[in-house]
Amino acid sequence: MKKNAFSVTFSRGLLVFGVSSIALGTAQAQEAETAPALDAGEIVVTARKTSERLQDVPISVSALSGDQLRENGAVDVKDVMRNVSGLSFAGVERGLGNYNIRGVSTVASSPTVGIYLDDISLVTIATGFSGAFDPIFFDMERLEVLKGPQGTLYGGSSMGGAIKYVSARPDTSVLSGSAAVGAATTAHGDPSYNVEGILNLPLVTDKLAMRTGFLYRRDGGYIDNAPGLVRNSNYSSTPSPIYTPLEQDALTSRTVSDHNKADSFVGRLSFQWEPDATWSIRPALFYQRYEQKNPSQFFLGDTEKLTSSFRLPQGTVDKAGIYSLDIEKSLGNVEFTSLTAYFDRKLNWERDYSFFIGGLVPPMFPLTSHNLSRSRTKQFSQEVRLSSGGPGDRLKWLAGLYYSWQDDNLYQIVNTPGAEPFIGTVTGYVGDTTTKAKQYAAFGEATFSITDQLDVTAGVRLFQIKQEVDIMGDGPFNGGLTLVQGRKSNEKGVNPKVGISYKATPDNMIFASAAKGFRPGGPNRFQINPALCAADLERLGLTAAPDSFDSDNLWSYEVGSKNQFADGRVTLNGALFFTDWKKIQQQLSLINCGFSFTGNAGSAEVKGAEIEGRVNVTGGFQIGGNATYTSAKITNAAVGTAVQDDDQVLAVPKWMASAFASYGFDVGDTWRGQLRAEYQYQSKARRMFDRVQGVTYADAVAGLVPNRAEFRESYDVVNASLSADNGSTVLRLYVNNVFDVQPLIDMELGSGNDYATTLRPRTIGVEVRQKF
Repeated sequence: MKKNAFSVTFSRGLLVFGVSSIALGTAQAQEAETAPALDAGEIVVTARKTSERLQDVPISVSALSGDQLRENGAVDVKDVMRNVSGLSFAGVERGLGNYNIRGVSTVASSPTVGIYLDDISLVTIATGFSGAFDPIFFDMERLEVLKGPQGTLYGGSSMGGAIKYVSARPDTSVLSGSAAVGAATTAHGDPSYNVEGILNLPLVTDKLAMRTGFLYRRDGGYIDNAPGLVRNSNYSSTPSPIYTPLEQDALTSRTVSDHNKADSFVGRLSFQWEPDATWSIRPALFYQRYEQKNPSQFFLGDTEKLTSSFRLPQGTVDKAGIYSLDIEKSLGNVEFTSLTAYFDRKLNWERDYSFFIGGLVPPMFPLTSHNLSRSRTKQFSQEVRLSSGGPGDRLKWLAGLYYSWQDDNLYQIVNTPGAEPFIGTVTGYVGDTTTKAKQYAAFGEATFSITDQLDVTAGVRLFQIKQEVDIMGDGPFNGGLTLVQGRKSNEKGVNPKVGISYKATPDNMIFASAAKGFRPGGPNRFQINPALCAADLERLGLTAAPDSFDSDNLWSYEVGSKNQFADGRVTLNGALFFTDWKKIQQQLSLINCGFSFTGNAGSAEVKGAEIEGRVNVTGGFQIGGNATYTSAKITNAAVGTAVQDDDQVLAVPKWMASAFASYGFDVGDTWRGQLRAEYQYQSKARRMFDRVQGVTYADAVAGLVPNRAEFRESYDVVNASLSADNGSTVLRLYVNNVFDVQPLIDMELGSGNDYATTLRPRTIGVEVRQKF
């Protein structure tokens, strides 16, 4: 039984900042302080599955090096997303949200952004009880964010783009390592702390090495739970026409301070074996466990405190293991790569459904309802590819084959002790859904240098995706027992891409590209009772929910320029893009019966422009920033929904900007200090398409009131840091969210209780890192 707060969700949580082609990040200045000519453009990336200098890649890519991530204390990608143009995240909780790039997003089950660790796909089915897997930044060589459709090299779940985590490889030549400890305090909350250690150990010099490490992190909570009132905007406590949102005693005695604390543990182990100069064999293991005691939601009402009044604890436990074998072999002018991987993720999600069930059946409000949802994903993948190995060749090419199978299971049960007089049983809903998918693909991409300055690129991916779903649902809220066995889909397609780039000088390039992106369709994963949900289905012009949905697709066009001047001290990049998106997969919510299904409806156009720059004013002083304008509008609204033509796509701010200033200075003969300040801004954005919200007044009259959750307010954030480095020891003091701003980000109204999430309050911390 899926909990839905809104009548229709089109692409909730969407943010788009524009296009990026250099590594902006909160730390890009640090590297340049000691070597002004070495900047983000010198980072080597593998965005096109071959090593290239970032500033030479003729597509929009942002990259942050491992040093930049560490120096700025970034824990996961959400800590850098406001400085990576085009990237956003829907949802505050780790492991429960969706990533969006360039305005391409819905909350349908198939994600639009690919997530990769060392080229291993971590894409899972997104539901209301699971989302994108979030690796913590630990012992990472770099982070790459690829903008626009990446379906040629990365497949159908990368229609908006791809996020690549690249871990550090073992070094067979040198013994090295590092250790770090840190602590922080958060306004209105508990302290946080972290400890980590990394060891690189050559076992056979220049032949075999091991790299291992661990990380433990406690993120202190800042939301209190205490007895209080719960507000339900779907009801009015006063008769019509005066609207006063209903507030009731939450009927809880549960009192816990800072109850949204979270613990993270990460372990890594990898080996590098090089039998001779032509071989590289790397087995690797990555394990992560994340446990949050309670979600970061606070109740809305008369109080402005970050407080909730839930009756039950609401834990989230997300465990994942990634096991891989990467083999590379040089065959003269051809490089062979084989990547074998297994991904195993378990996500347990417990929530207090008392107010949600009480909203569906008001007499049950005094009863306590518990929801347990368990998700399990198992995935095996195999990729082999050949690529040209000659750096001076006019024709550079890559060709490969890909195969994967994935099993996803979602089990959910909602129990309400004492509910027998109302629904005849304690168990209001139980569901068990298993999805099996197999994917086959052949892909290739080639770049031909017409002259030393002019390159043309073409690529294509041929794919087939087979899916099968088994569904069991039961209980009064399901309309009784439903069984579906072997609901199948089979999809084949072609995904092309073309591009051109021209280098006027080695440091000045213009490029253009056109690429098709797609997202697989598939079977719907809920069996919806047409009698129970008749009114909602009629509103959508249906008599029954469809058994399956089709793939959606888009064409994206981009023109950009990457430039460096004055020996690399000045960087100025800009881009324009246009995306035409058809047959959008949407999650259509059936309010009155609590279910949803995925359908194809509507289309959209996204237009964007961005400029960004950085200037090394002196050897120690650097300034930079970016500004983005984005217009993402619905061009063909879905029938039966609240969407209207020309509506802005959800959560896309028209304006986004960031700026930083960094000053480096000597402290004595051996230490180097750095002071940095950063400003980030996002304009107002649409959160819901509904202009009005349905309510029931105290005299049982039904009516409509303005929807107060229609827009998300604009907000800005300021961060600052001071660090000192002597080459082996790094000390860092930082203040995040300096002015303690608390915008309402994910606001839910009318789901039985009104609540919201916000940014982590002002956090002051210190970290010490020792390298050897």
